[in-house]
Amino acid sequence: MNQTNHIVQGMEAKQLDNEKDKENKVRCLTLSFLSYKMLIPNVSVAEVARPIKVNPQLGAPDWFGGMINWREQNVPVVILEKVMNTSASKPRSFRRILIVNAPNNKYCSPFIALGCQSIPSVTVIEKEHIAMSNIDSKVAVYVKLEGELYMIPRIEILEKIVSNVMKNLEIRNT
Repeated sequence: MNQTNHIVQGMEAKQLDNEKDKENKVRCLTLSFLSYKMLIPNVSVAEVARPIKVNPQLGAPDWFGGMINWREQNVPVVILEKVMNTSASKPRSFRRILIVNAPNNKYCSPFIALGCQSIPSVTVIEKEHIAMSNIDSKVAVYVKLEGELYMIPRIEILEKIVSNVMKNLEIRNT
């Protein structure tokens, strides 16, 4: 199995109507950030929320936006532009908060929030329209979809770096 098929199969969001559709199509959200476009499978997203007050954390790296109270639990906010080492400045506000499932986040809630500058849109993609990019990154996989470059975040890497920050700052899910 090639790497493109592995990524797309991992993105399968929910059962589609027939067998052929299940094998060839994946439901995803697309978002525009300041420096790139993101593609994320629906299965990875718990909720797209309206802006929530972010409580900054002293001593945290600048990619760690702070904590939000979502459904009565503390959820860490990650600023992807900063994690991706772009020169983007830290946004003052977000249009939406993308709550991502992070079941291996060892030190806090099983979620990570991503601050978004755009409103996500739902799209169904077909496997044959995705091609791997040669861009190398620890925190994302880059693909081309119909000629446009998209990044797919590696949630397991985000979980690790967020858990390390939360452990070091002694932030708990309370």
